[in-house]
Amino acid sequence: MKIGCWFLGLLACAVVAVGAPSKTNIPKAPDDVVFERDIPYRKGSERWLLNVISPKKKAWRRRSAIVLVHGGGWATGDHYRFSHMGFKLAQQGYVVITPTYRLYHDAPFPACLYDVKNAIRWVRANAKKYGIHPDRIGAYGNSAGGTLVLTAAITNGRKDLEGDGSYQEFSSDLQCIVASGAVGDMLHPTHGQRARFAYRNLARGKNRNMPEKEMQSVMRAASPASYINPDSPPLLLVHGAEDPVVKIASTDEFVKKMKAAGVDINYLRFADGHHGVMGQKGKVTTPAMNEFFKKHLSGAPQK
Repeated sequence: MKIGCWFLGLLACAVVAVGAPSKTNIPKAPDDVVFERDIPYRKGSERWLLNVISPKKKAWRRRSAIVLVHGGGWATGDHYRFSHMGFKLAQQGYVVITPTYRLYHDAPFPACLYDVKNAIRWVRANAKKYGIHPDRIGAYGNSAGGTLVLTAAITNGRKDLEGDGSYQEFSSDLQCIVASGAVGDMLHPTHGQRARFAYRNLARGKNRNMPEKEMQSVMRAASPASYINPDSPPLLLVHGAEDPVVKIASTDEFVKKMKAAGVDINYLRFADGHHGVMGQKGKVTTPAMNEFFKKHLSGAPQK
């Protein structure tokens, strides 16, 4: 499960405009995995696509599902980025869903959060088709994706954050999440220039004339710290103290507040970790993630 450090470059390049998701370099799935690609979870945008990665072997009971949400500073990325991680999770017995979402130049926040929640609702709407247990859905994301799955999880049940997408009759709740390099508070004073640039783009989209006060209001709404919730599902956060992009002080404070609220939150804090900490510390983070999902998604998935 090597994520690598390319997220640093992606976040730094938040000015890059990307249209439809790239379909170049599509990875080849292992023989024991089914790789279903470019499935629309909503009509009307080339960003509303997802892939489904599932074990080829049939199970005798419904499987747990894991949604993998890509990063890229809300400026780049698509539903192919976590394919290799998805293959490995499917080989463990999970059904894996990798959605993409609108980037900042498509629409400002909360469009990306609405899309992630829409993709989760799609999973529940199609649970029977893919043999998924609708009450055992977890998620993982890194950087921008980590911030999105974290925000989605701690706003479980918030009808005002569902958007106007499809499958509104289904829940977007998550049972647990793992997030690495996620932002706790976008307004935290420790964030560097590159990070603040990405957050401002997320808030204003193409509106370069948005007043500063309004922009900060949107950044606050996009920050997980704005939704401290004692009813949050179990969380595993991973962060590196040497992360030059998403400064760790914001995450430290977020974790402290969530623990004070009584949330089941585990924190892997690496003193020498960078923005690609999940891959950099893979010997620790991969087993930790696997055990976390095993514990909170009702035991080992059926192989």
